[in-house]
Amino acid sequence: MKRALSLVIGVGLLIMALLACDGSTSSNTGTAVTPSSSSTTNKASGATSSPATQHFKVGQTVKVGDIWQVTVLGVKTSDGDEFSHPKTGNTYLLIDVSLKNLSSSEQIVSSAANFTLRDSSGQEMDFTIVTSAPKTPDGKVEAGGQIRGTLAYEVPLSEHHYTLAFVSDLLESGQTIWDITI
Repeated sequence: MKRALSLVIGVGLLIMALLACDGSTSSNTGTAVTPSSSSTTNKASGATSSPATQHFKVGQTVKVGDIWQVTVLGVKTSDGDEFSHPKTGNTYLLIDVSLKNLSSSEQIVSSAANFTLRDSSGQEMDFTIVTSAPKTPDGKVEAGGQIRGTLAYEVPLSEHHYTLAFVSDLLESGQTIWDITI
């Protein structure tokens, strides 16, 4: 009985290790997509020794692993509307994003779980709902399908530089980062 239990535990650990190191390219670190290149062309593809994460700009389309193609389309601020107002000294930062499912299976995206906004000191900003803003990019996306929406954060008026991070797989290391300036 002891031997069978040890064997089951050993096989379970081996399966978990293989799943963690499956060699797939579904990493969270993105690569820029250029209009004139194929989907696999990337200037930095051979640079595996550099631990620095590349930052992208608003308007750049980024391929994240083999699952998502993400574009931060635009950024604007808002003072809210008759139903929602930021606290005194704050404004709403609205970030228009588009995601395309590159995989062959349905995927789920969550604006609150997959995206994080931080200020220049690393402070995480609170995700918020602004009634006058377009819908958030949340839900299921069919294979080859797209979803677009607006991320909303309440931010201080005194801060002008942010980073927006996207993580495709919450259990995997890495992230794709855009620099946001208002």
